[in-house]
Amino acid sequence: MKNINGGILRKIKSLPTLVFQVNHPTKHLQSQLTTNTQHDNEMFCQNISFNDLANDVDHQETTCEYETHHFFQESNTMEENKLLCDFEYKCPPGGKDAIILYTTSLRGIRKTFEDCNMIRFLLESFRVVYYERDVSIHIEYREELWRILGGRIVPPRLFIKGRDIGRANEVVGLHEQGILKKLLHDIPLISSNFPCNGCCGIRFVLCLSCHGCCKIIDQDQGKDTNGYRIRCPKCNENGLIKCPVCS
Repeated sequence: MKNINGGILRKIKSLPTLVFQVNHPTKHLQSQLTTNTQHDNEMFCQNISFNDLANDVDHQETTCEYETHHFFQESNTMEENKLLCDFEYKCPPGGKDAIILYTTSLRGIRKTFEDCNMIRFLLESFRVVYYERDVSIHIEYREELWRILGGRIVPPRLFIKGRDIGRANEVVGLHEQGILKKLLHDIPLISSNFPCNGCCGIRFVLCLSCHGCCKIIDQDQGKDTNGYRIRCPKCNENGLIKCPVCS
């Protein structure tokens, strides 16, 4: 009996709310909309705060990664400069910020030819840009090498940023110790897998004036001497000129 009376009392207490909803449906709807709107605004603000927080975290992570990369890059540069200072400064022409390799393509001395190929192979494996100067093709390169080192030095000889790294034995030893890779830091990489279209990587082409014979007809005296020949001023001793594409 008490349970029945309690249920009746709860129904009677809820009558005013039902009567208000029936008699004032607009006010009830507005109050519901206001409550829902407030709830939506709170959820929207929470989402905005969460998104802003996530964006701030991403920005901080990106900044931290950039600073870390920049720090390691500066550290590598400082380490490279410190290592280069251990080698004597004897800079070839145009070799202040580049790699210069003096080689020979003659096979008269097998050991010399193989040493040249060894250093060339190491540089190509790192895919760095280097400038090869073959003393057997251009005699000025041989005189240039002798003048830099102060004697009749036999190639190969490697220079990195004006520093004399040495011959094949020294270069191979540095590579085995992991030092050569550090010395090549900041050197530009090769952007193409194909050799030069003009010279196929030889860096020299046939002279267009004398066509490799090293002689041309002197136009001033040619009429009286039936074609007086003089030394071609444009090519070297082999009738070659530097490649106009890659030099």
